[in-house]
Amino acid sequence: MARQLTVRCAWDEAAGVFFVHDSPVPGLATEAPTMPALLCKLPGMIRELLDLDDSAYLDIYVERVKR
Repeated sequence: MARQLTVRCAWDEAAGVFFVHDSPVPGLATEAPTMPALLCKLPGMIRELLDLDDSAYLDIYVERVKR
């Protein structure tokens, strides 16, 4: 069974990073210099925070929002 999640991300001009602005996953906080780099980090972090197996299927929708 897939878990569907929407993670809202924003750009921090001063720091030069994309970051998780809002998420239904408690404790999800991360940043990266590019959106692709941020997207690579999310599945592993979400599985860890939700205590899911590494093979658990996730549908992660990323919405870019203005800060």
